[in-house]
Amino acid sequence: MGVMVKTWASWFTHHLLFLALACGKEDPRPNVPDAAPDAAMADSGQPDATEKSCPPPFVEDVSTCQPLSTDYRPRDNASAADDWPACVSDDNTYHPVDPSISTVARIAGFEKIAKDLWENNKVPSPGDFLTARTTYAEPEGLDSRVVRRVDIHYPAPSGADAGKKCSDSGIPEKYPEYCVGPAQLLPILNDAFSKGQSGETPRVHAARIEAALLWFLYASALSEATSCADKPKDCDSAWAYYTGGTARNQPSGLSRYVRALGVETHDRAYDATLAVRCWRDLDQAVPAAKTDLQLRARAQLDVATLRGVALITRQRFAALECSTGEARDAHFAFLKVIVPLLDRAARERDATKAGSLQAQVQASSASEVQVGVAVSALDALFPCP
Repeated sequence: MGVMVKTWASWFTHHLLFLALACGKEDPRPNVPDAAPDAAMADSGQPDATEKSCPPPFVEDVSTCQPLSTDYRPRDNASAADDWPACVSDDNTYHPVDPSISTVARIAGFEKIAKDLWENNKVPSPGDFLTARTTYAEPEGLDSRVVRRVDIHYPAPSGADAGKKCSDSGIPEKYPEYCVGPAQLLPILNDAFSKGQSGETPRVHAARIEAALLWFLYASALSEATSCADKPKDCDSAWAYYTGGTARNQPSGLSRYVRALGVETHDRAYDATLAVRCWRDLDQAVPAAKTDLQLRARAQLDVATLRGVALITRQRFAALECSTGEARDAHFAFLKVIVPLLDRAARERDATKAGSLQAQVQASSASEVQVGVAVSALDALFPCP
């Protein structure tokens, strides 16, 4: 969508007094809309929406955002209002290329880890970390993809390294931005699992795992939407890495987090996964020939899912406002993982605001974070899905 005229900065200022009065709970719960859209939101990945705890409920307002002329819009009269040709996705439903989508099991693994380590404000035991790590390391599970995950925003290995993969020895060290999985996410995950199993600040290390896995899901959706040009069934994985392989109103994994905070942002991301499938329906060549449509679909997916990650990040900054003890440390640990990973996208939009945002997670402690500065920067940097 286009540029949003109004940010949430005024909303945040208006609620500062409420936040100050509400603070003092050891275990504040992240905010979700007051009313869940359907029963699927009862286990939203965010705590119980009926609890009026700090921070106050966030209500998304993207009324000033407009779709781009290149966007695929299956919810708008079955795509009749956009300039995409008729395709299989026009019924607003994802139709798999291959009925067997292995990624769905990985999202189920993420959901199991979430229940073991952080959902419902759990304080996980060393045994919980061991159980979660076993799930993470299952054959063809999350670990098998983290070790090779790429970030398509950066150049692939070239020159003498052309054609080499991020799972190849020495390549992650030479291309740390591109090889985001093994170079950046894997060290965080291994360290957090190890320290959690030893009993060290369990909520902090659970939060680090949560942030790293959420970023993995974001990067994976875009990576699979790219490799789908050569492997059509990877379009299914792009859809599943965001949605969990579920219907629009039954989110799982990353989409569960996003929809709990911004229904329209979630719907826009879901639209984009359908755009990926629409492109591959219109272009069934192997390798793909209509790369212009692929780039349009991928850009739509990137903008919407980035906005979703920004909403999650915004949520955690707001939760710092009235957290104490290990609960606050856990929120800060989450932010110290995810905010640096947002830096590329933030700097492409506004280097000054990106710098202000990064400065908050470079603070020596959570108590030194300027939440208002961080929230204002996020609102300005990622205003529309």
